[in-house]
This record gives sequence, structure tokens and C-alpha cells, in this order.
Amino acid sequence: MNTTLIGIIILLLIFVPVGYLIINTTGQDKKAKKTVSQLSQTMGIHVKNIEVIGNCVIAVDETSKKLVYSSKTNPNADFKIIDMVEVRDCRAKSIKQTDKTLDWVGLELIEKTGKVEIPFYIENDEEGFTKDPFVCLQDAKRWEGTLKPLLKAS
Repeated sequence: MNTTLIGIIILLLIFVPVGYLIINTTGQDKKAKKTVSQLSQTMGIHVKNIEVIGNCVIAVDETSKKLVYSSKTNPNADFKIIDMVEVRDCRAKSIKQTDKTLDWVGLELIEKTGKVEIPFYIENDEEGFTKDPFVCLQDAKRWEGTLKPLLKAS
């Protein structure tokens, strides 16, 4: 009886914090998506597919050719809109530390006035809950494929 009770206590000590982290992270994702969606609608942008990749919340309105992105930790203050008509080139970018590790993964948008980098993965970011950097690189390549058709033909 005592062994069973101790086993149950140990299982609870392991699974309760893990369950809390999963529920908390999912709730943060939903809250960030909702905030970005509301901010977009107030600006007249109607986004359909909002995605959270690491600490980045990103979405696109294909009809108005606007890209919106923000951070998951502070979506109100970090909310940005990019007019894809003004963008000359869009590419997935990664900075490698070695062949097996990546320090930075994201999108690089080259505008007439300069570059905009949208980070999906930062190696030394302590507050960003993130996926594997190579999964983020695949997400960046997928977003590159989504955004390329929206660019103004140069």
C-alpha cells in the first residue's frame, strides 16, 4: 500500500508540472493569435492562417498583400505590418554555428529601404519556447514559398 502511494505521488510530481507547461504554452499561443488577429482587423487586414513559430506570430493577407508579424511574448508592442508590394526579395535565412547546429533561423525581406529580419529561432533566446531549429528552417522555407508569389515582379 505504501509503495503504491509513493509511486502515485512521484507520478503526480512529474506529470502535473509537465501538463501545466503544455496547457500554459497552448493558452499563450491562442492568446497571441487572437491579439494579432484583432490588431490586423483594426488595420483593415483580414488574415486567415495565423501561425506561431517559436516566439514569432506571423500571418498574411493574400488579397491586400500585407504580412503581419509580432512576438508571442508581447504581441501588442511588437506588432508590425509589411506591404509585400514594397518587398523586392524574400528568403529563408539561417546562421550556422556548425554543420549540425543553427544559431538563427528566420525570414529576410529585402525592401527598397533596407532589410527586415523576422526571427523564428534564436539560439540564446531564453524566453522563447521554440521548436527544433531545423524544423523552424523548414517553416521559414514554407513561408518563403507562400510570400514569393506576393512580391511585385521586378
